[in-house]
Amino acid sequence: MEHVCAAIVACDAEGNIVVLNAAARALFGENALPSHHPLFRSLREGPLQEVEPATGLLVSAEPLFDGSRKLLGAVAYFEQRKEDGEARKRLELLLESTGEGIYGLDLEGKCIFVNGSGAAMLGYTREQLRNAPLHDLMHHTRSDGRPYPAEDCPIYRAFREGVGCRVDDESFFRSDGSSFPVEYSSYPIVDEGVVRGAVVTFSDVTARRRSEAAMRASEAKYRSLFQTVSEGVYQTSSNGELLAVNRALIEMLGYSSEDELRAQDVKDLYVNPDDRKRLTAQLERDGQLVGAELLLKRKDGRVIRVIENARAIQDERKRLVYYEGTLTELK
Repeated sequence: MEHVCAAIVACDAEGNIVVLNAAARALFGENALPSHHPLFRSLREGPLQEVEPATGLLVSAEPLFDGSRKLLGAVAYFEQRKEDGEARKRLELLLESTGEGIYGLDLEGKCIFVNGSGAAMLGYTREQLRNAPLHDLMHHTRSDGRPYPAEDCPIYRAFREGVGCRVDDESFFRSDGSSFPVEYSSYPIVDEGVVRGAVVTFSDVTARRRSEAAMRASEAKYRSLFQTVSEGVYQTSSNGELLAVNRALIEMLGYSSEDELRAQDVKDLYVNPDDRKRLTAQLERDGQLVGAELLLKRKDGRVIRVIENARAIQDERKRLVYYEGTLTELK
């Protein structure tokens, strides 16, 4: 019995477990079966067959008698129903085909399953994680270095309070002690209205965080350049709304602030209104302007002559997003 694939458990007439083979230990560990389990009920009720809620397996239990019909005990074995086996195979294929880590927890916070991606990200084998208290193993410390008590963990709240969550600012720890930023969600596993545990999905967002940091640095560099160049720089929508202007352009046109200048309609800044129509048509046709000369009006009414260089910014579908360009005053 120790080497057969089916899980087998047997008890004596008093309900004491006397056989628990390797397959059964893999299912239940060394935990005692509940008193209402079919194995024990069969001592009183005779042969039973039903689906066990804890494992979803089909349980067949029957009493054992000697030749004189004296009750010796009972035996139970566990197997997957054919349809359950097919569904389980499909589920396993789904779990293994995703790049996200996925694991399940029982009501004690111990791992009941983990997919390959999750085990690999954490640096463990699936066997090492199974039945392990995962919070103590890989979620014991906050991102800022402070201890993270299990009672404060949103993951545990899923099965303790039946409340799901999604978190994107914490870290998990690998087997070598290193950590990585994660985005995770935790939701309760509910069976017939009863919470049985929680399922957690998580992703390593290290690459995304680096990309976001690089983008922020690039944007900061662009803003610095935008504000410090001596030429006037602008961005406008196709309908004449000023989207952004730098300090040099604000001063060139005699306004006191960006908000004051952006409150103006672009077409009202042109001495000759037809110039905007002509230059906009050229931008739409050629995608750029080079060395276009035009007259603009300052806030105080003074006319200035400028050279404009501009381009049309398009999205991936070649649709116009905005115009951007520079204005240089001719003295």
